[in-house]
Amino acid sequence: MDKSEDKKLNGSNEKCLTSFNEPFKPYVKKNRMYFFKQPFTRFPSTFSEATPYKKFTMIINFLIPGMGNALIGAIEAGIGMLLLFALLLGGEIYLGIVIGNGTVSTSVVTNIVVFALLTIGVLAIYYSTFSTNVRLNYRIENGYEIKTFIIYNVLKRMCIGIGDWFKNIHYLLHASAPKERTVLITSFFVMGLPLTVYKEFLKGILYFAIQFLFTFYMIARGVSDIENFFILGSSNADPLVFGVISMCIVILFILAYFKNLNYVIHAVGNVVEGRINETFKDEIHDTVNKKFYVTGLIVPIGGALIFTVIPLAFMIIVAFTNYSLVTVEGYDNLNISKNIFLTWVGLDTFKRVFYEGANLQDLLSVFSWTMIWAGFATFSCYFGGLFLAMLLNKKCIKCKLLFRSLFVIAMAMPQFVSLLTMRTMFMDQGPLNNLLISWGWIDEFVPFWENEFLAKILILFINMWVGIPYYMLLMSGLLINIPSDYYEAARIEGASRWQQFERITFPNILYMTTPLLITSFVSNINNFNVIYFLTNGGTIANGISNTAYSTDILITWLYTLTMKKFDYNFGAAIGIVMFIISASISLIIFRKSKAYTSEEAYR
Repeated sequence: MDKSEDKKLNGSNEKCLTSFNEPFKPYVKKNRMYFFKQPFTRFPSTFSEATPYKKFTMIINFLIPGMGNALIGAIEAGIGMLLLFALLLGGEIYLGIVIGNGTVSTSVVTNIVVFALLTIGVLAIYYSTFSTNVRLNYRIENGYEIKTFIIYNVLKRMCIGIGDWFKNIHYLLHASAPKERTVLITSFFVMGLPLTVYKEFLKGILYFAIQFLFTFYMIARGVSDIENFFILGSSNADPLVFGVISMCIVILFILAYFKNLNYVIHAVGNVVEGRINETFKDEIHDTVNKKFYVTGLIVPIGGALIFTVIPLAFMIIVAFTNYSLVTVEGYDNLNISKNIFLTWVGLDTFKRVFYEGANLQDLLSVFSWTMIWAGFATFSCYFGGLFLAMLLNKKCIKCKLLFRSLFVIAMAMPQFVSLLTMRTMFMDQGPLNNLLISWGWIDEFVPFWENEFLAKILILFINMWVGIPYYMLLMSGLLINIPSDYYEAARIEGASRWQQFERITFPNILYMTTPLLITSFVSNINNFNVIYFLTNGGTIANGISNTAYSTDILITWLYTLTMKKFDYNFGAAIGIVMFIISASISLIIFRKSKAYTSEEAYR
């Protein structure tokens, strides 16, 4: 054996001896609890090794959540968390005061749900700021960079990009021939035509048509619509609608204008550097081949703009006006007979929502019932469908096709037919009450829909009848995709049925259906059909105070406010609250799910 091999062998032996002398580190399963405890386990060592200033930031972060993160460098995230923490904590204190002094009278269930959700939000933000602070200090101590001044850096990059854009134009104006210089200057005033010089007829005609139509529209009514949007003073909502449309058209035109300039700059740059520009034939070929994604997205983007963006913008704007036909004391609503026309009212509508006792009482009661309804409706149908799918997936079950067909028939029946049938069955003079009286089980009709508790219980269980078949079919398809080798290996290792479900079935199903769970929860928040058809839009169940009924959820309350009460700005404010709740819950749950954080692990 030569000396080099002897050295390698001695080196490996030394490594082995060193590894044997090191203390044994037991294996730690890195599950959700491990990552939850990680900030607490890292805090003592991170705090002891930190500089005095870093220690100060960690201490101040305990007292004022988020402030320590801002002081350490994560300014936007720290201040954002601090404001959100203050908002939730202030809201909880405010609700405690108004409920305690009797300004708002809500049920025990409503108080439990509202304060539980607010407390969970406060604790979650407090933990998040603590975890972020420990992580940032840990990264700094180990020589890693942290993201600071995020908004500033984004704006800085934008300014650098704009500066480079103007430098490129300046270079082309000095380096190009007189013809190209004329084309470049003309493109600032006339869209499209400069492109036709280089035989890019498709783009040229398109952008020239855009400029011509935009100019004609702005002269005909665009300018007046934007002016009326800010002035208002009308007896209807026309200035708001056409003002929003006009401003959307202006924004789209600005984007098209700069896109046209970029095309011209690119064409002139090709000429200066000796490259060949696209011809009309090349444009047609790219439109249907290489850039077909742009052509294919025109209709979807246009539809989203017309049917989603513009109505959403209109709803948000209405909340800041007096567009309402309801007479409210101390509030100047739209009323032609009193010479009160459409005006901007700022945050007055939101003051009506959160500071008037009756409205706040309605909001809290409807919100708590909406959360109970959405949570129960989502998880009862989800787990009910999973249970039926697993049951029908057993080899010992006979006539599987028959059972699946029955559930498919229940799902295929129009929902409003099933709901109206169930509503009729449980009415005072309905078949169920008549049957119970004929059997002598009751002496008088049971008020299923007039009693708030019974009505809500019926709504929850009838929704299970409507929703479980859909989840059963979905889960049946997903269960087939789980390899049978997993279960065989588990049985060999002696795993029980519950362990197989806990370790194999449910994790795989949950990963594949997490986005569906989120969308189902949000859909149930906005599930108009079940509540409206069963309780007739709230006319059967007793009212809470002045605008909402006891079985209303946020979407049906919004319908009542706008279509029955004609309180449009108040309904728009409720719509904004619904949007914030739905968007926040969706984003938070999805970003914390394995479908987002561990996507590659399941590929």
